[in-house]
Amino acid sequence: MKKSLLFAAFAVLALPSLAACSSTDGEELVYVPPATTFSDPDDSALHAAVQQYLDTRKGPKNSQYQYTRMDLNGDGRREGLVLFNLPHNYWCGWSGCTLAVFEADNQNFALRSETSRIRGPLFVGGSNTNGWEDIAVRLSGTEDADRNILLRFDGSGYPDNPLNEQIVPYDIALLGGTRVFP
Repeated sequence: MKKSLLFAAFAVLALPSLAACSSTDGEELVYVPPATTFSDPDDSALHAAVQQYLDTRKGPKNSQYQYTRMDLNGDGRREGLVLFNLPHNYWCGWSGCTLAVFEADNQNFALRSETSRIRGPLFVGGSNTNGWEDIAVRLSGTEDADRNILLRFDGSGYPDNPLNEQIVPYDIALLGGTRVFP
């Protein structure tokens, strides 16, 4: 008895709502989800974040870098990958240079990770870890044999030292990611 009363009450309340959704003119009603309310910060915001990073790290005023913008975490905003290269004796060693990854939010960038011993080219994407694109690099210029590795996101950033990462036994270009630097 209680179930039939509940069903009847539901039908009385729901039918007018469903009728309001029906079309009488043959027009189809289409649900349009609300627009996403985020924005991709521009390059000037990345340069400001890099300058703040240089100030915090006490980096040389004449520091030079290359950068590229890619959505690494799938949120529709392009992060900044910044490869510092000059002055060489500050940012680089015989095994490579410093790569900083800046995470984008609506207006700004925040340093997410810093990895040493990086040489281009890098391949970004093709696989991901913890929701972030993997970054494939070739390590060379060390006492060990040249090798390919993946920088995998560990939940808070990419590793700071790629020498400790697992060797990838295939050509990193086969991942199908985007080649950067150069």
